[in-house]
Amino acid sequence: MIPSPITPHDLAAHLETLAPDGITRFSLGREPDHPLVLGFLIHGSRTLAQMQANHQLGPIESYLLGKGLLGAGLLAAMLKNEGMITVRVDSASPAEGFAADAMRDLSGAISVRGRLFVNPLPEEALSLDSARAIFQGGSLTVIRTEAEKRPFHGSVALRTGDLGKDLTWYFLESEQTHAAVDMGVSLRRDGYVDGAGALLLTAMPGTDDEFLAEVESCMQRLPPLGMWFANRGSRDLVLFSTFAGLHVERSEEQSFIFGCPCSHDRFLSRLAALDAAAREHLLSSGPWPLETVCHYCNSKYLIEKEALLAAIEAGSQHEFLP
Repeated sequence: MIPSPITPHDLAAHLETLAPDGITRFSLGREPDHPLVLGFLIHGSRTLAQMQANHQLGPIESYLLGKGLLGAGLLAAMLKNEGMITVRVDSASPAEGFAADAMRDLSGAISVRGRLFVNPLPEEALSLDSARAIFQGGSLTVIRTEAEKRPFHGSVALRTGDLGKDLTWYFLESEQTHAAVDMGVSLRRDGYVDGAGALLLTAMPGTDDEFLAEVESCMQRLPPLGMWFANRGSRDLVLFSTFAGLHVERSEEQSFIFGCPCSHDRFLSRLAALDAAAREHLLSSGPWPLETVCHYCNSKYLIEKEALLAAIEAGSQHEFLP
Protein backbone atom coordinates (compact mmCIF):
# COMPACT_ATOMS: atom_id res chain seq x y z
CA MET A 1 0.00 0.00 0.00
CA ILE A 2 1.06 3.57 -0.65
CA PRO A 3 -0.14 5.81 2.23
CA SER A 4 -1.31 9.26 1.17
CA PRO A 5 -0.24 12.25 3.28
CA ILE A 6 -2.83 13.31 5.84
CA THR A 7 -3.87 16.91 5.24
CA PRO A 8 -4.45 19.65 6.26
CA HIS A 9 -1.33 20.10 8.37
CA ASP A 10 -3.21 21.11 11.51
CA LEU A 11 -5.13 17.81 11.36
CA ALA A 12 -1.89 15.84 11.14
CA ALA A 13 -0.57 17.84 14.11
CA HIS A 14 -3.77 17.14 16.07
CA LEU A 15 -3.51 13.41 15.45
CA GLU A 16 0.02 13.41 16.82
CA THR A 17 -1.32 14.62 20.17
CA LEU A 18 -3.76 11.72 20.56
CA ALA A 19 -3.20 8.45 22.35
CA PRO A 20 -2.14 5.63 19.98
CA ASP A 21 -4.74 3.79 17.94
CA GLY A 22 -5.37 0.24 19.08
CA ILE A 23 -7.79 -2.35 20.43
CA THR A 24 -8.26 -3.37 24.06
CA ARG A 25 -9.73 -6.79 24.71
CA PHE A 26 -11.34 -7.01 28.16
CA SER A 27 -13.96 -8.79 30.24
CA LEU A 28 -16.60 -7.69 32.72
CA GLY A 29 -17.75 -9.61 35.77
CA ARG A 30 -18.83 -9.30 39.38
CA GLU A 31 -15.53 -10.65 40.70
CA PRO A 32 -12.05 -11.60 39.45
CA ASP A 33 -11.64 -14.74 37.31
CA HIS A 34 -15.38 -14.99 36.61
CA PRO A 35 -15.93 -13.11 33.33
CA LEU A 36 -19.53 -12.77 32.20
CA VAL A 37 -19.22 -10.35 29.28
CA LEU A 38 -16.43 -10.12 26.70
CA GLY A 39 -15.57 -6.69 25.32
CA PHE A 40 -13.46 -4.96 22.67
CA LEU A 41 -12.70 -1.23 22.58
CA ILE A 42 -11.14 0.43 19.51
CA HIS A 43 -9.44 3.78 19.19
CA GLY A 44 -9.14 4.40 15.44
CA SER A 45 -8.66 8.14 14.88
CA ARG A 46 -5.45 7.89 12.83
CA THR A 47 -6.75 4.79 11.05
CA LEU A 48 -9.85 6.54 9.74
CA ALA A 49 -7.94 9.73 8.93
CA GLN A 50 -5.61 7.64 6.77
CA MET A 51 -8.61 5.95 5.14
CA GLN A 52 -10.06 9.35 4.31
CA ALA A 53 -6.75 10.58 2.92
CA ASN A 54 -6.12 7.53 0.74
CA HIS A 55 -9.63 7.39 -0.71
CA GLN A 56 -10.04 11.19 -0.82
CA LEU A 57 -13.45 10.88 0.82
CA GLY A 58 -15.96 13.55 1.66
CA PRO A 59 -17.39 13.78 5.20
CA ILE A 60 -20.45 11.54 4.73
CA GLU A 61 -18.45 8.99 2.76
CA SER A 62 -15.82 8.98 5.54
CA TYR A 63 -18.49 8.55 8.21
CA LEU A 64 -20.10 5.56 6.49
CA LEU A 65 -16.99 3.69 5.37
CA GLY A 66 -15.28 4.57 8.65
CA LYS A 67 -17.99 2.79 10.59
CA GLY A 68 -17.57 -0.19 8.27
CA LEU A 69 -13.86 -0.39 9.09
CA LEU A 70 -14.55 -0.03 12.81
CA GLY A 71 -17.16 -2.81 12.66
CA ALA A 72 -14.85 -5.15 10.76
CA GLY A 73 -12.07 -4.38 13.26
CA LEU A 74 -14.29 -5.28 16.22
CA LEU A 75 -15.17 -8.63 14.69
CA ALA A 76 -11.56 -9.37 13.71
CA ALA A 77 -10.52 -8.72 17.32
CA MET A 78 -12.72 -11.69 18.28
CA LEU A 79 -10.67 -14.07 16.12
CA LYS A 80 -8.44 -16.38 18.12
CA ASN A 81 -6.05 -17.03 15.23
CA GLU A 82 -4.84 -15.44 12.02
CA GLY A 83 -7.75 -14.65 9.72
CA MET A 84 -9.93 -12.08 8.01
CA ILE A 85 -13.37 -10.56 8.52
CA THR A 86 -15.36 -8.94 5.74
CA VAL A 87 -18.35 -6.76 6.61
CA ARG A 88 -20.46 -6.02 3.56
CA VAL A 89 -23.57 -3.88 3.18
CA ASP A 90 -25.63 -4.29 0.02
CA SER A 91 -28.38 -1.71 -0.21
CA ALA A 92 -31.19 -1.06 -2.65
CA SER A 93 -30.49 2.68 -2.28
CA PRO A 94 -28.51 4.71 -4.84
CA ALA A 95 -25.51 4.53 -2.48
CA GLU A 96 -25.43 0.72 -3.05
CA GLY A 97 -23.25 -0.14 -0.03
CA PHE A 98 -19.68 -0.91 0.96
CA ALA A 99 -17.23 -3.69 1.79
CA ALA A 100 -14.78 -3.53 4.69
CA ASP A 101 -12.00 -6.03 5.45
CA ALA A 102 -10.12 -6.53 8.71
CA MET A 103 -7.09 -8.83 8.72
CA ARG A 104 -5.56 -10.27 11.90
CA ASP A 105 -1.97 -11.49 11.52
CA LEU A 106 -0.05 -14.03 13.59
CA SER A 107 1.02 -11.37 16.10
CA GLY A 108 -2.58 -10.29 16.69
CA ALA A 109 -2.18 -6.96 14.87
CA ILE A 110 -5.24 -5.88 12.90
CA SER A 111 -5.22 -3.91 9.65
CA VAL A 112 -8.36 -2.67 7.92
CA ARG A 113 -9.22 -1.53 4.42
CA GLY A 114 -12.44 -0.99 2.47
CA ARG A 115 -14.32 0.62 -0.37
CA LEU A 116 -17.62 2.30 -1.06
CA PHE A 117 -19.43 0.81 -4.04
CA VAL A 118 -20.24 4.36 -5.20
CA ASN A 119 -17.74 7.11 -4.48
CA PRO A 120 -18.52 9.94 -4.27
CA LEU A 121 -22.04 9.20 -3.13
CA PRO A 122 -24.81 10.28 -5.50
CA GLU A 123 -26.69 13.50 -4.80
CA GLU A 124 -29.84 11.51 -3.92
CA ALA A 125 -27.96 9.98 -0.99
CA LEU A 126 -26.19 13.14 0.16
CA SER A 127 -29.46 15.11 0.22
CA LEU A 128 -31.09 12.80 2.79
CA ASP A 129 -31.76 14.17 6.27
CA SER A 130 -29.71 11.51 8.07
CA ALA A 131 -26.69 9.35 7.26
CA ARG A 132 -28.69 6.42 8.65
CA ALA A 133 -31.16 6.78 5.81
CA ILE A 134 -28.50 6.32 3.13
CA PHE A 135 -28.49 2.51 3.35
CA GLN A 136 -32.10 1.39 3.45
CA GLY A 137 -33.42 -1.93 2.22
CA GLY A 138 -30.81 -4.59 1.71
CA SER A 139 -28.56 -6.90 3.68
CA LEU A 140 -25.63 -6.99 6.08
CA THR A 141 -23.22 -9.87 5.48
CA VAL A 142 -20.31 -11.00 7.62
CA ILE A 143 -17.70 -13.37 6.17
CA ARG A 144 -15.22 -14.92 8.61
CA THR A 145 -12.16 -16.72 7.22
CA GLU A 146 -9.64 -18.43 9.51
CA ALA A 147 -6.70 -20.67 8.66
CA GLU A 148 -7.66 -24.29 7.98
CA LYS A 149 -11.35 -23.59 8.49
CA ARG A 150 -14.13 -23.20 5.96
CA PRO A 151 -15.29 -19.60 5.57
CA PHE A 152 -18.40 -18.73 7.57
CA HIS A 153 -21.07 -16.55 5.96
CA GLY A 154 -23.83 -14.91 7.97
CA SER A 155 -26.35 -12.48 6.54
CA VAL A 156 -29.28 -10.51 7.95
CA ALA A 157 -31.64 -7.90 6.56
CA LEU A 158 -30.74 -4.27 7.20
CA ARG A 159 -33.10 -2.95 9.86
CA THR A 160 -31.98 0.59 10.61
CA GLY A 161 -29.19 1.64 8.25
CA ASP A 162 -27.05 2.30 11.33
CA LEU A 163 -24.19 -0.21 11.26
CA GLY A 164 -23.82 -0.43 15.04
CA LYS A 165 -27.47 -1.30 15.56
CA ASP A 166 -27.57 -3.62 12.58
CA LEU A 167 -24.49 -5.49 13.86
CA THR A 168 -26.31 -5.95 17.17
CA TRP A 169 -29.17 -7.56 15.28
CA TYR A 170 -26.67 -9.64 13.30
CA PHE A 171 -25.25 -11.16 16.49
CA LEU A 172 -28.71 -12.01 17.77
CA GLU A 173 -30.13 -13.41 14.55
CA SER A 174 -27.10 -15.04 12.92
CA GLU A 175 -24.99 -16.11 15.91
CA GLN A 176 -27.66 -16.27 18.65
CA THR A 177 -25.55 -14.04 20.89
CA HIS A 178 -26.61 -11.02 22.93
CA ALA A 179 -24.35 -8.11 22.00
CA ALA A 180 -24.11 -4.35 22.16
CA VAL A 181 -22.23 -2.24 19.62
CA ASP A 182 -21.42 1.46 19.80
CA MET A 183 -19.47 3.41 17.16
CA GLY A 184 -18.47 7.02 16.83
CA VAL A 185 -16.78 9.07 14.10
CA SER A 186 -16.01 12.71 14.86
CA LEU A 187 -15.79 15.15 11.95
CA ARG A 188 -14.37 18.66 12.04
CA ARG A 189 -16.33 21.55 10.54
CA ASP A 190 -14.24 21.22 7.39
CA GLY A 191 -15.28 17.54 7.04
CA TYR A 192 -12.06 15.85 8.12
CA VAL A 193 -12.04 12.94 10.59
CA ASP A 194 -10.41 13.93 13.87
CA GLY A 195 -11.58 11.13 16.17
CA ALA A 196 -13.01 7.61 15.97
CA GLY A 197 -13.80 4.72 18.29
CA ALA A 198 -15.98 1.67 18.72
CA LEU A 199 -17.08 -0.73 21.44
CA LEU A 200 -18.41 -4.29 21.27
CA LEU A 201 -19.80 -6.29 24.20
CA THR A 202 -20.90 -9.93 23.91
CA ALA A 203 -22.52 -12.01 26.62
CA MET A 204 -20.74 -15.23 27.53
CA PRO A 205 -22.77 -18.46 27.87
CA GLY A 206 -24.68 -18.61 31.14
CA THR A 207 -24.60 -14.88 31.86
CA ASP A 208 -27.70 -13.95 33.86
CA ASP A 209 -30.14 -11.22 32.88
CA GLU A 210 -29.47 -9.29 36.10
CA PHE A 211 -25.82 -8.77 35.20
CA LEU A 212 -26.71 -7.80 31.63
CA ALA A 213 -29.05 -5.17 33.08
CA GLU A 214 -26.15 -3.83 35.17
CA VAL A 215 -23.97 -3.58 32.08
CA GLU A 216 -26.75 -1.86 30.15
CA SER A 217 -27.07 0.67 32.96
CA CYS A 218 -23.31 1.33 32.83
CA MET A 219 -23.52 1.89 29.08
CA GLN A 220 -25.55 5.03 29.71
CA ARG A 221 -22.32 6.61 30.97
CA LEU A 222 -20.48 5.87 27.71
CA PRO A 223 -19.50 9.16 26.01
CA PRO A 224 -19.67 9.64 22.20
CA LEU A 225 -16.54 7.69 21.32
CA GLY A 226 -15.51 9.72 18.29
CA MET A 227 -15.57 12.95 20.30
CA TRP A 228 -13.95 11.25 23.30
CA PHE A 229 -10.88 10.22 21.35
CA ALA A 230 -10.80 13.49 19.36
CA ASN A 231 -10.54 15.27 22.73
CA ARG A 232 -7.50 13.17 23.71
CA GLY A 233 -9.37 10.63 25.82
CA SER A 234 -7.75 7.25 26.49
CA ARG A 235 -9.09 3.74 26.19
CA ASP A 236 -8.33 2.98 29.83
CA LEU A 237 -10.17 6.01 31.19
CA VAL A 238 -13.35 5.48 29.17
CA LEU A 239 -13.31 1.77 29.99
CA PHE A 240 -12.90 2.07 33.76
CA SER A 241 -15.16 5.12 34.12
CA THR A 242 -17.99 3.61 32.06
CA PHE A 243 -17.95 0.29 33.88
CA ALA A 244 -17.17 1.58 37.37
CA GLY A 245 -18.65 -0.81 39.92
CA LEU A 246 -17.99 -3.88 37.77
CA HIS A 247 -14.80 -5.91 37.68
CA VAL A 248 -12.92 -4.94 34.50
CA GLU A 249 -10.03 -7.12 33.39
CA ARG A 250 -7.91 -6.32 30.34
CA SER A 251 -6.51 -9.37 28.57
CA GLU A 252 -4.92 -8.19 25.30
CA GLU A 253 -3.81 -5.07 23.44
CA GLN A 254 -3.75 -5.13 19.64
CA SER A 255 -2.57 -2.60 17.08
CA PHE A 256 -5.13 -1.17 14.65
CA ILE A 257 -4.13 0.48 11.37
CA PHE A 258 -5.37 1.25 7.88
CA GLY A 259 -3.34 -1.13 5.73
CA CYS A 260 -3.58 -3.19 2.56
CA PRO A 261 -1.38 -6.03 1.23
CA CYS A 262 -1.44 -4.68 -2.34
CA SER A 263 1.86 -3.87 -4.05
CA HIS A 264 3.40 -3.18 -7.45
CA ASP A 265 4.63 -6.79 -7.67
CA ARG A 266 1.20 -8.21 -6.84
CA PHE A 267 -0.46 -6.25 -9.61
CA LEU A 268 2.34 -7.22 -12.00
CA SER A 269 1.98 -10.93 -11.22
CA ARG A 270 -1.80 -10.81 -11.66
CA LEU A 271 -1.47 -9.13 -15.05
CA ALA A 272 1.11 -11.71 -16.09
CA ALA A 273 -1.30 -14.49 -15.08
CA LEU A 274 -4.08 -13.31 -17.42
CA ASP A 275 -5.01 -15.65 -20.25
CA ALA A 276 -3.05 -15.32 -23.49
CA ALA A 277 -5.75 -13.40 -25.38
CA ALA A 278 -6.19 -10.83 -22.60
CA ARG A 279 -2.42 -10.38 -22.31
CA GLU A 280 -2.03 -9.90 -26.06
CA HIS A 281 -4.80 -7.28 -26.10
CA LEU A 282 -3.22 -5.46 -23.17
CA LEU A 283 0.26 -5.49 -24.66
CA SER A 284 -0.96 -4.20 -28.02
CA SER A 285 -3.36 -1.53 -26.78
CA GLY A 286 -1.69 -0.18 -23.60
CA PRO A 287 -1.49 2.68 -22.72
CA TRP A 288 1.99 2.47 -21.20
CA PRO A 289 2.90 2.76 -18.47
CA LEU A 290 -0.31 1.08 -17.33
CA GLU A 291 -1.89 2.62 -14.24
CA THR A 292 -3.44 0.10 -11.83
CA VAL A 293 -5.52 1.14 -8.83
CA CYS A 294 -6.37 -0.88 -5.72
CA HIS A 295 -10.08 -0.49 -4.96
CA TYR A 296 -9.56 -1.15 -1.24
CA CYS A 297 -6.91 1.49 -0.48
CA ASN A 298 -6.75 3.61 -3.68
CA SER A 299 -3.02 3.03 -4.08
CA LYS A 300 -1.85 3.55 -7.66
CA TYR A 301 0.93 1.55 -9.32
CA LEU A 302 2.48 2.15 -12.74
CA ILE A 303 3.32 -1.02 -14.68
CA GLU A 304 5.91 -0.71 -17.46
CA LYS A 305 5.48 -2.82 -20.60
CA GLU A 306 9.01 -4.21 -20.30
CA ALA A 307 8.34 -5.32 -16.72
CA LEU A 308 5.15 -7.12 -17.77
CA LEU A 309 6.92 -8.87 -20.66
CA ALA A 310 9.66 -10.03 -18.27
CA ALA A 311 7.06 -11.31 -15.78
CA ILE A 312 5.22 -13.21 -18.52
CA GLU A 313 8.48 -14.76 -19.69
CA ALA A 314 9.46 -15.73 -16.16
CA GLY A 315 6.04 -17.30 -15.62
CA SER A 316 6.29 -19.27 -18.86
CA GLN A 317 9.69 -20.67 -17.91
CA HIS A 318 8.44 -21.63 -14.46
CA GLU A 319 5.35 -23.32 -15.94
CA PHE A 320 7.40 -25.75 -18.05
CA LEU A 321 10.12 -26.57 -15.51
CA PRO A 322 10.31 -30.35 -14.87
